[in-house]
Amino acid sequence: MGDAGSGRHLRAWLALGLWIALVLLLSGADFSADATRGWLRELVLRFFPGLRDASLDAAHFLVRRGAHVLEYAVLALLAVRALWLTWPGRAARAGAAALALVLAVAALDEAHQARLPVRTGSPADVALDLAGGAAALCALAFLRRARGRPETPARA
Repeated sequence: MGDAGSGRHLRAWLALGLWIALVLLLSGADFSADATRGWLRELVLRFFPGLRDASLDAAHFLVRRGAHVLEYAVLALLAVRALWLTWPGRAARAGAAALALVLAVAALDEAHQARLPVRTGSPADVALDLAGGAAALCALAFLRRARGRPETPARA
């Protein structure tokens, strides 16, 4: 692997490590449901000023669930990219390892939350996180097959 390949490889792993750090940061007390309720409420009200409390609570719930899916979808895509660069031509192996990493980070995230007084750890959230990662990997596989490139890593 040349210098350009090594740089791309290093950037892929660095991006993955930084994203994992962000996911774990977001699992802290500063991002509990109580902590996000106020500013998410204000944000939603800017776009939908007539919403009532029940609708605002539903929006808060949906935004938080959507954040789980998005966080772990991005994690899966960053992981599969780094792994593809490590194991060129082994898409299935990279995908399986990326999904295992998603599961490990999700479990660590929820275990961390279970130890905080203002958060709760939830097996349902681990399942949601895993579903987000799996959906992203399935979408990527579908798109790559549609383009006729199922076994090669994406270019930077």
